[in-house]
Amino acid sequence: MSKSTDRRDFIKLCGKTAAAVAVAKAAGSTLMAPAFALENAPRVRLVKKDGSPLKAKELPLYANWIFHYPYHSSPVLLIKLDDPAPATEVEDKDGKAYKWPGGVGPEKNIVAYAAICAHALSYDSKETAFLNYRRKRNQMTGHGRVITCCAHASVYDPAAGAKVLAGPAKFPLASVLLEHKADTDELFAVGLMGSELYGEFFKAYRKELRKAFGRGKYKKMVEGDVVAMPVAEYSEDAIEC
Repeated sequence: MSKSTDRRDFIKLCGKTAAAVAVAKAAGSTLMAPAFALENAPRVRLVKKDGSPLKAKELPLYANWIFHYPYHSSPVLLIKLDDPAPATEVEDKDGKAYKWPGGVGPEKNIVAYAAICAHALSYDSKETAFLNYRRKRNQMTGHGRVITCCAHASVYDPAAGAKVLAGPAKFPLASVLLEHKADTDELFAVGLMGSELYGEFFKAYRKELRKAFGRGKYKKMVEGDVVAMPVAEYSEDAIEC
């Protein structure tokens, strides 16, 4: 490898690390290690179907809502939990520790995670939503207050950085970092933290994503306002397990 190539790779790595730190600071935290963070992550406002801002106080308790971030085709679960979700340490797919910054909003109980399972890339689509949050204990695993992937029974704790509680998944769901604007009560998606699976996701579901979002759009980043809605309204079959 040439010296110029080494230098380009080094600069690229520094850029990714700097971006990761910037994203964490935007969410009020610091990274314990350079876990994945998207360079030039978009900052988008969450809105309802009528285009009006989604306010934190309007998001129902135990909400199981969906929006797309950072790409037009990448689904995210938006959840309002019972209690505040404090910052906690989790590990990415390479075993590197990083600090998940916790929930946002007046009660610090609003969280968001990629609705793409870390096990086999099952995801929430317009046809079928495999991942969902349920407060009550589910029949498949016996866990409550968790995100479950009903495809293969992976269970994640949304109050602790989506740590794996059960099932075949080996690492947490990627966390979508949120920002709450206290004076307007608005919610924004501002970045990502955790394990990156989008390249694999695009490859595995290229045909389906092109059909649903458009050939030239499914891998493009979102911008401006992004619509959030209940999973039951987004998917024809929101599976409960």
